[in-house]
Amino acid sequence: MIARSILCLAVLVIASPVFAKPQESQTFKGNSGAFSTPGEALDRVQGDHSDEIPIVVAQGEMDKLIDCKGGGACPISAALIASQGVRVMAGLPVDSQPHRTALRVFQDKPELLLGRISNDRMVILLAYLCEDLDETPVVISTVSAPNSPHAALGPKWSETDGPDLTTSPGELKILAYTVTTADGTVRGRHFVLLKTYEGGRLNFIDPGKPLKKRMFDLEYRGVPSATKRQLFFQVPNGLDKSSQTYELNTIFSIRLLVNDPNATSDSESRVETMKINIDNLAERLRASDELTSPIAWRREGAVFGLPGVDLPASVDGGGYSVAESLELFRHAGRINLNLRDVVGGAHGRPLAQASTQIAGEVLNKLVTGEAYVAVSITEPLAGSNPKEMQSKAVRYEGGFKLTGRKLWNARLRQATHIVLYTQAANGKEGEFSAFLIPIDHPGLKIVDRYAHGLTGNSFGGLEFDDMFVSQDHLIGKDGEGWKIFTRHFQYWRLMQAAAAIGCGEAALDQLADRLKTRNAFGGPIGRFSHLQQPLGEYTTKLRMALALAREAAKLLDDGNYKAATSLIDGLKAEGVEIALSACDTAMRAHGAMGYSRDVDLGDRVRDLMGLRIADGTTDVMRMSVVKNVYGSELWIMAVYGMPRNEETETEIEAGAPVTSEVSNDE
Repeated sequence: MIARSILCLAVLVIASPVFAKPQESQTFKGNSGAFSTPGEALDRVQGDHSDEIPIVVAQGEMDKLIDCKGGGACPISAALIASQGVRVMAGLPVDSQPHRTALRVFQDKPELLLGRISNDRMVILLAYLCEDLDETPVVISTVSAPNSPHAALGPKWSETDGPDLTTSPGELKILAYTVTTADGTVRGRHFVLLKTYEGGRLNFIDPGKPLKKRMFDLEYRGVPSATKRQLFFQVPNGLDKSSQTYELNTIFSIRLLVNDPNATSDSESRVETMKINIDNLAERLRASDELTSPIAWRREGAVFGLPGVDLPASVDGGGYSVAESLELFRHAGRINLNLRDVVGGAHGRPLAQASTQIAGEVLNKLVTGEAYVAVSITEPLAGSNPKEMQSKAVRYEGGFKLTGRKLWNARLRQATHIVLYTQAANGKEGEFSAFLIPIDHPGLKIVDRYAHGLTGNSFGGLEFDDMFVSQDHLIGKDGEGWKIFTRHFQYWRLMQAAAAIGCGEAALDQLADRLKTRNAFGGPIGRFSHLQQPLGEYTTKLRMALALAREAAKLLDDGNYKAATSLIDGLKAEGVEIALSACDTAMRAHGAMGYSRDVDLGDRVRDLMGLRIADGTTDVMRMSVVKNVYGSELWIMAVYGMPRNEETETEIEAGAPVTSEVSNDE
């Protein structure tokens, strides 16, 4: 492959006269400093191309570089031309040496020489070419046909409204369509750049002949309930005699954002870009049967910063706000609820508050995707009431000896480290300590159990007897474990609620499609209003839950953890329950298919049933809301079976706080 790459790149150098005589960059400005339209920008690129200043790289100049089994260089040429158009729209100089840029692309991304690039590779290529835009932020997104084989995940266009083919200033679109011969042979995909769309006719640039004018007329095909499911292109006036069909499958959009330091667009841009990266990685991991593997996600996601998004910049994390992280957890939940564990530092986040060398090393490995931290709190006889925890720490020769048993803990077989909670070594009743321990630490034994859902992680417990750990393994101070736990779990519960909301939203999308496309008793089942009712009900309830989640996220970002407590505990209860009901409804609307592996609705129901227990059960979370809003008297009556009196006051004073009760350590 190396020898072939060198040979191919040599051909490119010979074919490009620009290397013999470098030219000055050409500068174009948008109207009145605003972004120009893609039609204006691409017209200028075509008009300013010449033999002396070849600013357009045609497909034919690179076809010989591509593996003969991989088609041609159409997408690479389209991306290079698009990058020139984007620069013009932004009022920046064009790349006067695009052939040299093509050479650099193939050197840095030799996989492109194989041809037939996927959607995610196209997005990565476009992002690579848009890096040098003088800090002008961009958002690159895709939308695909509902039947597209190139986008198992990611957004699809509406089957009733069709794709958005409008053009606007600052946004350039690349259209990828499938070429099929008259005998049904799929020749591959072709990529063109949209200039204008008016009156049902597209004007575009074809990388095969990038200086010529090209047009397509549109033809939608579908069924009565989905009239715009498929979109075909037709050459006007019957000029195409090839009898081939051209079916649109994906639209790639590059959108410029105003770089206003007082605006929120930068935050929106990086969140949207991260979502696209998540979608692309999900497609790859689904293809390799690793979609629910947290190890694969952390290893591969480190390339675009996923494991460190919610860790502080001081440890090379992304420094995302709680509000930004919430949107990413919600998006991950739409794909699969197991992905609630792949966004950010997860249970390694409290390490950012530690000052030991061990914690610092693990934090660095979290960011690079080399570490994964589990948490171990619950025990055989200590679930929602941590006061009953029996595991203990005893000071011993500059460190601690830990003894105890843990059960119903997730992630132990995948984790590299564990945050282990015990009674504090200071002997004070109701105080706890937290220790950061390698999962292979001498004396630490994993005990396996098996869960029905959330199977991307293992399930089980730990056993340890007089296990020695040094002082450096202690997180914070002895006795501060409860403080560490409550602050982290407020954030964690909110993120789990967000993932559940996303999980439910995706199920409702499937329900809506089912109502439109499933025919029974002479027509689509969507005509039965009793099936539409839950779609409206759960859509509204999930939107209400999302609004409360965003309010809670703002409170945490403002440091107002106390005000956020009742909101978060309520969301952990009701957000999960609403999502579970939504998924169950969608599953039943699919009949026997809903209970099969043909759809993922059964998995969503099963996983949400696990989440309603994990990280605070629904009933305990509801009781916590009552206590925080209406006072502790009702809580005391529920826990101790009696009203507030001197005896219960004494017990509560001696025991652990009851503001953030836990259940199993999912």
